[in-house]
This record gives sequence, C-alpha cells and structure tokens, in this order.
Amino acid sequence: RRVAPGRAMKDGNKMAYDRAAGRVQQSVAGRIRNAEERLRRLLADPVPQPPEPLRFTLASPKGGSLHGTVLEATGVTVTGRLAPTDVTVKAGERLLITGPNGTGKSTLLTVLAGRLAPDTGQVTRRGRIGHLPQEPAPGRPGETVLQAFARGLPGHPDEHTETLLALGLFTPDRLTARVTDLSTGQRQRLALARLLSRPSDVLLLDEPTNHLSPSLIEDVEQALADYPGTILLVSHDRRLRTRWTGTHLPLPLHSPADPPGNANGEPTPA
Repeated sequence: RRVAPGRAMKDGNKMAYDRAAGRVQQSVAGRIRNAEERLRRLLADPVPQPPEPLRFTLASPKGGSLHGTVLEATGVTVTGRLAPTDVTVKAGERLLITGPNGTGKSTLLTVLAGRLAPDTGQVTRRGRIGHLPQEPAPGRPGETVLQAFARGLPGHPDEHTETLLALGLFTPDRLTARVTDLSTGQRQRLALARLLSRPSDVLLLDEPTNHLSPSLIEDVEQALADYPGTILLVSHDRRLRTRWTGTHLPLPLHSPADPPGNANGEPTPA
C-alpha cells in the first residue's frame, strides 16, 4: 500500500522510497516462497482421487448375455436345514427370498452356489455365479488383505493394489493387515471387494448390507440397482426390502412333524 510499481515519490525522498520498496519486495518474495512450499507439499502428498462408484459387472461378453433359465433347483433338500424346494430363475430376474429364521434361506443360496451338495434333488446352473455369504470368512492364517483380495487372480498380489484401492473400501495402510485381525465389518468389506472385482452373471447375496456403514449400504444398493444380471437376495433390511422391485419367494417354516412338501413353486410377484 505504501509503495507500488510506477507510483511517483510524493516528497522526493528517494532513500525512504527505496527502503519502503525493498520491504515490499521482501514481503512479496516471502509470500511466493511460502506458496511454492505449499504447492510442493501438495504435489508430494496429493489428495487421493475419490473412488469410482461401486459396480457389479457381467461375466458374459457384450452381446452374449445369458437368456432363458440360469438357475433351476428341483426338490432340493438338506436334512434339518432345508425342506424340499423348487426354484426356477430366469436371466435378468431379481428374486427376493424371505421367511422366518430356520427356513433355510442361507442354506438354499449355498446350495445354488454349489458350495453345499443337497441331500436330495438336482440343481442346474448357467453362467458364472458370485456368492456373498451371510458371515464373512475368518481368513487364512498369515494372509494379508491384499493377498486375500488377489487370491485366484493372475499375477502377483502387488499387481492388484490399484484395483483394490480404487474400490474405496480400504486405505493403503490396511492392505498389509492380516485378515484374521480384521473386524467383522472389515472382513465383509473384503468379501464385497472380491465379489466386485470378479464379473458374474448371477449374484447370490445373503444379507449383503450386514456389518456395513450406512453410506456404504447406499453405495451397495445403487450398485445392485445398476447391475443388469440376475440377483437372488436374502435380506432382513427393511429399507432394501421395501424398495425391492423384483419377484418374491417366501420360504415357510417347517417343523419336524410337518410332512415333506414343496416349499414353493414358481416365484410370485412382489
């Protein structure tokens, strides 16, 4: 304010004018150095890019989407866990499975996923199936988050660091944490990350919003809404069930005294 380029001296005192100009130049130079230092720090440690929206992808190539029946179970039973049940699911269908505790909802999904052989009945599957169990796996001894995420993928685990971080489910410092030391919510995030990174034609989701934060639940719901494939969902989440737009398969509770019978035939509209 006291000295500016091109401003004439008011009193002809050149020495005073030069002293004031020198102070201004020092101040300006100091501000420039401070700005350059702030810029250097920002460039050295930049704010990370926001993660991409969560997205489930199809395994079928473009133009090769599945058609017709993708899952069919006929008279499948698991002793003490699942009464005789028939299910037919077509490509692109969204099926909500409900029923009281003990009706075998989780067991049915496990059978459909091929992780449990039924005692009776037959299951036919088409396409690649992605399964999210109700409770995340405890982890293998000594395995880190990154190693567990990359298990089954080609290449070295370090090659998949960027892919995992891009999901926004883990910070860089958590990638070296052992899975056995994670909380249930963090292990659920890991299971979700593995499912998101592996394309599937059919998603079998057992309580997918359990152990997740409210903001992450919204991201998962949006990812499911955008997914063009087939979804079979078990959930007690009232909000998710209220907003469900697909069909509905209720499983009745069978007591030991009940005669064997079909739990349900074709899915009924919600």
